[in-house]
Amino acid sequence: MLKLITSKFMQLLVITFFILSSNLSQASSSEYQLGPGDEIEIFVFQEPELNVRAKISQAGFINLPLIGQVNLEGLSGEEAKLKVENLFKDGYLVNPYVTLTVRQYRPFFIHGEVKNPGSYKYQAELTIEQAIALSGGLKDRASGSEWVVLRGYPQKPLKAKKSTIIMPGDVIKIEKSFF
Repeated sequence: MLKLITSKFMQLLVITFFILSSNLSQASSSEYQLGPGDEIEIFVFQEPELNVRAKISQAGFINLPLIGQVNLEGLSGEEAKLKVENLFKDGYLVNPYVTLTVRQYRPFFIHGEVKNPGSYKYQAELTIEQAIALSGGLKDRASGSEWVVLRGYPQKPLKAKKSTIIMPGDVIKIEKSFF
């Protein structure tokens, strides 16, 4: 009887593990990715000369003391933090503790059939409908629903609705209507 209970418990434990691990991978894939134009601050605990405030270059790099150029494009904040810690660990510091903060997010862009296409400062929880309003509204021939957002590294297109939330670095394309 005890063997049967232990076996059932192990099966339940394995199933729970797979469910949790699939949920974690989905969460991490939707996590914000650093990119060109983001202004970040790196703080190395008890090493003030290694602290950096920098804007990620168009090529995706920042310069770190002792290390030189480091590519952070496409990394989550946690991945970038671990990368910087490992670089400092490799011959420079024994046990570095790094904090990485995004101080200013890169702008988003909107083009196509809007009155004022261009780049706009990122605002948290901004929807496509609000982004269109910021850009002066739709032109007469604009589609009311054919909107595409390019997001991530590499950029992937996704169909958008009025309620789609804009992320830093998004490129919004408003198509023409055929009717």
